[in-house]
Amino acid sequence: MQIGDLNLPRFSPLEEEAAGVTQRESQQRIQEREKKLQDLRQAADSLTRSAQAGVEDSERIFTELIRSFERRRSEVKELIRDQGKAAVSRAERLIEQLEQEIAELRRRDAELEQLSHTEDHIHFLQSCQSVCAPPGPGDLPRITVNPHVSFEAVRKHVSELKERLEDVCKGELVKISQTVEKVDILEPRTREDFLQYSCQLTLDPNTACRCLRLSEGNREVVLPLSHHGNVENVFEGHKEQEVLVPDGV
Repeated sequence: MQIGDLNLPRFSPLEEEAAGVTQRESQQRIQEREKKLQDLRQAADSLTRSAQAGVEDSERIFTELIRSFERRRSEVKELIRDQGKAAVSRAERLIEQLEQEIAELRRRDAELEQLSHTEDHIHFLQSCQSVCAPPGPGDLPRITVNPHVSFEAVRKHVSELKERLEDVCKGELVKISQTVEKVDILEPRTREDFLQYSCQLTLDPNTACRCLRLSEGNREVVLPLSHHGNVENVFEGHKEQEVLVPDGV
């Protein structure tokens, strides 16, 4: 028996057309998936390079920031030390002056004590001219000593600066984290995908349409039941039935 004599089943024109359509659809799906695969690989490679660049840029910026703070720290340290040295130097000069005056006064006092016991009137008169002469300005230098002098006020200001910087860093880190979390190759599609970008909003009652009511600490907006039956009349003359948030999102 020859092969040509076999009664092989033959496809009808409609079946052949349907098979061709199915094949073309299959090939199209293959092409679409190959294109999507290529796009995903390119996006993944691009994101990997961008992430590495982001890490390097962040490292560089933080290094510059640390160096800037180190310079400021050195400036404050030098300022405190210079002021401390200058104040101590002025005090030491005055201390030396007072010590010299005290030593001179004690020497003269001792000489006067000796003269008070001498019986030689001629010697007394001769010595008294030099001993009794004023040694110089007799008044104490006009100074006011602060017994509680310290750099405590400086320490307080530096501590307040630290707290303010920490608050700023915490707030900015939250913003950075939120921005980083939004970087994704796949765009959100499901409710769960979108929920990860959700946040609590506080509404501004001053911007609410008169037909709307705010509740839950200005976090929810509702249309009162009394207005549900005739919404068109309620919104008549109010083309923008809205309420705004005070801050940008």
